[in-house]
Amino acid sequence: MNPLGQVPALVLPDATLMTESLAIVHYVNDLAPRAGLVPPRGDAARVPFLRWSTFLVAAVYPTFTYGDEPAKWVEDTQGAKHLRESTDRHRQAQWTRLEEIVAEPWFLGPKMTALDLYVAVMTRWRPGRKWFAAHTPKLVAIAEKASATPGVADVMKRNFD
Repeated sequence: MNPLGQVPALVLPDATLMTESLAIVHYVNDLAPRAGLVPPRGDAARVPFLRWSTFLVAAVYPTFTYGDEPAKWVEDTQGAKHLRESTDRHRQAQWTRLEEIVAEPWFLGPKMTALDLYVAVMTRWRPGRKWFAAHTPKLVAIAEKASATPGVADVMKRNFD
């Protein structure tokens, strides 16, 4: 469904196709604002939410786009290997940066938001849970707590266990 061949893709009731995870988060939040996916206007957590959710999709996501299938972007084997390694290093640096700024018990502090769901999913990807446990224990704690949340736990089990 997604012209880029990526997930997620959401078909709306009027058959409009919506892609891009952060756009979908905002759309769903508009439909069900009491779910708290995005802090409401006037909430002190809104600006950090906007900043760090955009950071995840603009700075961390692309490392998977280019690093997961480097042969799509670089024709020679050595270049593809270098692209994979460099995107992995860059991703690790970004996760380390987030570990330094993350609040507790959730990414932004006292309330769970969609940022915590991103962390729950993305910490299951490369470089893998062992790396995250060794280098970003606060993010792992958030991921585990978000993954155990009712409603989320079933989705995580279906997709990762």
